Amino acid sequence: MTDEHLSGESPLPQFMSRRERREYEQAQEQARRARGIRSAADGQSSQGENNLSHSVEDASAQPTTDSSEDDVLISGRYDAGQNEDLGDLYPLPEDTRDYPDLASEVALYSPEEPAEDETQESLLGYMLVADGSETAPEIDEEALQARKVRKRRRTVIMLSSFAIFLGLLVVVGLGVSQLVGWTNNDYPGPGGKEVQFEVNSGEGAIVIGNRLVEHDIVASTKAFRDAVEASDSSSEIQPGEYTLREEMPARDAASILFGEDAEGQHYVYINSGHRIDDVYESIAEQTSYSADEIEEAAEPTNFGLPEDAPSLEGYVAVGEYHFPVGASLEEILEQMIEPTMDEFERLEIEDPEEQLRIVTIASILEAEARTEDFEEVAGIIENRLDRSNSETAGYLQIDATVIYGMGVRQLQFSAEDRQDESNPYNTYQHRGLPPGPICAPSIAALDAAAEPNDSDNYYWITTNIETGETKFSTTYEQHRQYQQEYREYCDENPDICGRG
Repeated sequence: MTDEHLSGESPLPQFMSRRERREYEQAQEQARRARGIRSAADGQSSQGENNLSHSVEDASAQPTTDSSEDDVLISGRYDAGQNEDLGDLYPLPEDTRDYPDLASEVALYSPEEPAEDETQESLLGYMLVADGSETAPEIDEEALQARKVRKRRRTVIMLSSFAIFLGLLVVVGLGVSQLVGWTNNDYPGPGGKEVQFEVNSGEGAIVIGNRLVEHDIVASTKAFRDAVEASDSSSEIQPGEYTLREEMPARDAASILFGEDAEGQHYVYINSGHRIDDVYESIAEQTSYSADEIEEAAEPTNFGLPEDAPSLEGYVAVGEYHFPVGASLEEILEQMIEPTMDEFERLEIEDPEEQLRIVTIASILEAEARTEDFEEVAGIIENRLDRSNSETAGYLQIDATVIYGMGVRQLQFSAEDRQDESNPYNTYQHRGLPPGPICAPSIAALDAAAEPNDSDNYYWITTNIETGETKFSTTYEQHRQYQQEYREYCDENPDICGRG
């Protein structure tokens, strides 16, 4: 290399490692020593006083056609030709060591102009060879600390994410194991506090087992399934409400659900206004009996009711019932009639015919009036039943009885339906009470029918079904005005009135 290939300012070489820097400095030192020995042999003391750290920049200031010294300086290699003119000095041996090509390394590690955002990284990542013309770069302690903080933060985030991932795997694994019944854990028993558990129609052993686990009654679905399979019962688990215990053995739970234990119970709820068909269906849903079997067993005379009673309609009391899983239909129906008979006893109504009359009026009150109007409407019914009255002449003229006789569930009917004498419950065509009750009455309705209000009213009509607003009148003319209000309401609300 000659001076022409060097720029006016010597570049600042940068090194990838300390080793490269050390080798470079050793080569520089050997070159200085070689030049010093050579100058001493020639007797040129003036040159011996030159700076031993003669750099590439110094060489560029002293042009020469001999490039051997520059090559030695740059490459750091020792040449045996340097032993010439050493006089009586013993010639130095040839240096066969392999030194790095520092010229290319300088060019590689000395970019012309580092990017602005890489300046600090370069200063921190590489060591510079100083020539004394510049001060050593200062390390930005704040930047270095910020890098350490970012590194720690990334490490914490990675470790936290990994821990969360492992936790999710554990939770999912436990959930799946419960769903598919991988575990057959079982409680040792005998169990904790009593809880009510309802089996719904159509549920099998797996669904029931999963729900038992959800309520912490049994420990696992598989344990319950094993208990069901090991059971001697040939029947299926029947719908109904059962008394179980928390944390009980699966075999004990299966025994109760199969009716092998007296704690198993059916549950039936009868709402006010339910017809007898609704009652039969509710019993059928909760037991193994069919609706036809229940209707056949519901013969009124089997329960001490009057022969004139067409069915158990009106005698089944409103409320909820619990009865043993193995109970017969007679036992079930007897239990549902008992509250009504108890109320008759409290009211001191012992005559079966009078009981039928009271329960029939009470069913009409339940279908036609609000609870707060029961006594008033009961008085109106008594007024209408008096055939000597000039307003109705003994005709009740009640829509709910007509609709019941039609076997439908709606609020309105046609003029043709009103004229239908074949409907025994058509109180527009037949005087007196209908053949029997039309729905299940509440105890409040029974009490009102037994003790009606005394008034001069003959008519009532609910003019707003949503609010239950009811208006009473003593004459038919006044009643027709209220009827018009009801028609206007139904014109605005056809779905509520059953026109939709």
